[in-house]
Amino acid sequence: MTPPIDPAETERRTRSLRTLAERDSELGRRVEARVTATYGASTSMEDYRFADSFLRDEQATQKMDWVHQSNLRPVRFIFRHLPKPIRYLIKRVVK
Repeated sequence: MTPPIDPAETERRTRSLRTLAERDSELGRRVEARVTATYGASTSMEDYRFADSFLRDEQATQKMDWVHQSNLRPVRFIFRHLPKPIRYLIKRVVK
C-alpha cells in the first residue's frame, strides 16, 4: 500500500524543480554569451557533427606529433611524475 501523497511536499518538489530549471536556463544564457564573446556572433554548433571530428582513418594517416615519438617516452614519464608546482613552473618557463 502506498502512503498518501502530501500536497505540501508535492508543491515543495515542484518549486524545487522549477528553481533548478530556471538556474539551468540562466547558466545556458551565460555560456552562450561567453561563447559569443570569445568566438563571435557567427559561431554556430548546428552544422558540427561530433562523430566526424576524430575519424580513425584520419588519425592513422596523420604524421605523428614530435611529442609522442618513442625516444621522448622517458622524458614524458619523468615530467608526468614531477610534483605539480614544478610542472606548472616548467610550463610557464617553456611558453
